[in-house]
Amino acid sequence: MLDLTDAFAVFPVLETERFLLRAPTLDDVSDIFRIMSDPNVTRYFGALPMVAPIEAEQRVERIQTAFQEHSGVRWAIADRASGQLVGTSGFWRLVKPHYRAEIGYELAPEWWGRGVMTEAVGAMLGFGFAHMGLHSVEAQIHPDNSGSRRVLEKLGFVQEGYFRQNFYDPIEKQFTDTAVFSLLKADWLHRERQL
Repeated sequence: MLDLTDAFAVFPVLETERFLLRAPTLDDVSDIFRIMSDPNVTRYFGALPMVAPIEAEQRVERIQTAFQEHSGVRWAIADRASGQLVGTSGFWRLVKPHYRAEIGYELAPEWWGRGVMTEAVGAMLGFGFAHMGLHSVEAQIHPDNSGSRRVLEKLGFVQEGYFRQNFYDPIEKQFTDTAVFSLLKADWLHRERQL
């Protein structure tokens, strides 16, 4: 059984070349609202755009509660040069008996196409496999989300499943398909040795 007592004793702050990955706080509400109220960001998120800052505040509180309860960890991704929050990402839907978690992320559009998620999620995967004790990580995306697909493939994820019309999309107002990607710890470690 996955035991996160040590890994989650204090919030794990991670650093990459360009970004600081830290705990989201209520000081981030305005940035989170700006990002999550953008329909381009939520297009494949499976949720309608936020319409009020209270929704961003509630999101931060849910993220904090999940960490305290050891049911998930989500990082605020902050630009090291400016300190600006550019997005969030993390592990949720932990399947502790199977040492597995699902990863999710969102990013401000002005940062798209700049390798942000590849860099940030790479650091998170390193933490997940080395310190959380994960054996595998899953990602579920809308099949048309080519940006997310590229991020996952760059990080070594492999598409292992495809579910037809398994998700009701409130934006499209119809059932949509889901592409399921997975990454094993052994494959991650092999990839890291090759870099």
